[in-house]
Amino acid sequence: MCSRKRSEAQAQAKSLPEHPLQRQRYSHSHSQSRIPLQIVSNPSSFLNSSDHTFSKRRKLDLQNPKSMAAIIKTVYTDTNTQIDELTRMKYEKLNELDKIKSQTWKLQSQIPDLELKLDKVRSEMERVKSKFNFIERQIIGLNSLKSQKVESLKKSISIFKNTMKEKFDDKVNSLNVKYEEKITKIIQDGIESFKAKEKKLKDEIKDLKDELGSYSSDVLQIDKKKLDKELRQELDNYTKTENIDIRRIKSECNELTLKIEDLFVDIKTLHDKYETQTQSKLESLKTISNDLLIQHEEIQIQERALNSKMNELNTTKDGECNKLLKLKGQCRQYKQDIESFHEQVKKEEHYRRFLHNQLQEMKGNIRVFCRLKPEPKHQNEMFNYQIRSMLDTSNFKETLLITEPKTANSNGNKSRVLKQAKTYTFSFDKVFDENATNGDIFEEISQLVQSSLDGFNVCIFTYGQTGSGKTFTMSNSIDGLIPSSIKLMFERLNTLNFIDKHYHLYGQFFEIYGDDTNDLIEDGFLHINNNDELVGLDNDRLENIKMIKLYSTEQIEGLLKHASEKRATASTMANDVSSRSHSIFKVYIISYNETLQKYENIGILNLVDLAGSERLSHSQVSGIRLKETLAINKSLSALGDVIANLKGKSSHIPYRNSKLTHVLKDSLGGDSKTLMFVNISCLNSHFNESLSSLRFASKVNNTVLRK
Repeated sequence: MCSRKRSEAQAQAKSLPEHPLQRQRYSHSHSQSRIPLQIVSNPSSFLNSSDHTFSKRRKLDLQNPKSMAAIIKTVYTDTNTQIDELTRMKYEKLNELDKIKSQTWKLQSQIPDLELKLDKVRSEMERVKSKFNFIERQIIGLNSLKSQKVESLKKSISIFKNTMKEKFDDKVNSLNVKYEEKITKIIQDGIESFKAKEKKLKDEIKDLKDELGSYSSDVLQIDKKKLDKELRQELDNYTKTENIDIRRIKSECNELTLKIEDLFVDIKTLHDKYETQTQSKLESLKTISNDLLIQHEEIQIQERALNSKMNELNTTKDGECNKLLKLKGQCRQYKQDIESFHEQVKKEEHYRRFLHNQLQEMKGNIRVFCRLKPEPKHQNEMFNYQIRSMLDTSNFKETLLITEPKTANSNGNKSRVLKQAKTYTFSFDKVFDENATNGDIFEEISQLVQSSLDGFNVCIFTYGQTGSGKTFTMSNSIDGLIPSSIKLMFERLNTLNFIDKHYHLYGQFFEIYGDDTNDLIEDGFLHINNNDELVGLDNDRLENIKMIKLYSTEQIEGLLKHASEKRATASTMANDVSSRSHSIFKVYIISYNETLQKYENIGILNLVDLAGSERLSHSQVSGIRLKETLAINKSLSALGDVIANLKGKSSHIPYRNSKLTHVLKDSLGGDSKTLMFVNISCLNSHFNESLSSLRFASKVNNTVLRK
């Protein structure tokens, strides 16, 4: 069997391409670290060659599996050291890249501010130039306006003077003409009227003379006197009236003369007023012109300062741009280095997986560990046992020797019959004594958890009689195998997600009670994830079991607490709280396949807490409990048959004989890794149950998986 395993390892090693860092990995000065890949592929030829670096004193026994395992372990350790060194260098480069990115982002964040400031300065300069040009145009316009207004005022004043003078002269002349014409007309009218009246009177006198010719001279004389008197009276009245009109006309002439004099005064006042206003506006325009000249000089000074500042900013910008270009070049170089390291890490990871699997296969695809339950309160009631390390054995395994107690019950009566002490010997891959903790145990099985992440299906059982500590080993919320495994998987996946594609964890938690599968996760307790990642992961053997996404250790802690409350338990003579079902925590590692454009299953980790095995004579159950015990023992027997058929390389493996083996079919054959923890109690009263458990575990331990 060992030679077949070595030939398989040799074939696999030959098929593996030479690692690009192989020479570098083994080039340091220590001779033990210069073990090439040849050891894995053909250790015999290497150790028998004349040029290997081991001295004759340290020549190894090629037929000793311990020596071969030590060599493989040395190679594996050295490879892990190289991977750690590469990882450390990668993180250092990443830190440097982060610093450069930080500086780049800082400079890039400063460039918009500088450009914004430059734009502000430019806009300010444009605004100042615009303002300067506007003010300059205003000055030119105001100067032109001033000249125009001065000329206009001068012209207006001259025109006003001439117009007023002409108007005044015209008005005076018009008044003179008017009053002369009026006086002349009045006088002429008076004269004509007087002449007309005189003529009329003369005509009347003549008529009267002609009419009164017949009167007597006395009467005529009287009438003449009377008429003369009337005529004189009328002439006097007319003369008075004309004199009054003449005086009135003269008075109007005097009033017009006074008005003309007042107009001359008003004209002089207006002239003085316009002269004063013109002078004031000229002074104001001179002041504005001087202010604009001062502003013009200040604007020129500001423009020179802005030009200087803009030149400084342009110089600074050019310097920062050069720095940025240099940093971008460094970033591209670092990105290339990181990609190169990334590829190297991928190759190292591939090589690590190969070596890790080689080491696991040399240890055995089926391994059995034994754990002795501590009984601090019953130290005087324990049977004797002895543990021998693998260094003290020839089969590269640890050995447990148990001695049958001196007294034992016989035929159910309480009389004690002396029996000869008998010692039983069992070989296991690892034996944990009473002082071992869950942390010590997980340190051993963590390599199998890593195998599940590497793409293998792994199944870890806790087996043993009821009350032997199986559930504590598997499901303790602080350091049980389930929370410790999930914690480790989260840590490793964070690294894998950084190196390669993205991985996710999904899980199912259920129990097998008889031939039924019961979900230990209720709706509403945890969020059920139904998304595209689950496509293609359906298991027709677990159609009624929900699948949830695992995202934190706190979630697992709550899940374990809830499942322990829901799991089927009962009291028997062997244990007050006996598990009556097999609980299975099934973890799926999935990733996205970019080639197939879908999610695919990478590996499965099964953490199984088997129901307690009981002998009917010891548990003394009946009714429902009897049916439960028979179903438990049947499923455990079926598990043993499956392993025996795998050992015998049978063409038919009876997976369907039990619901347990049917559900775990994908993790019990081929390249799968199986680890069984047999938990035993060292109490004298449990000796027969412990012996039965050890015999079953020994049967499993002698099986090698068929490929």
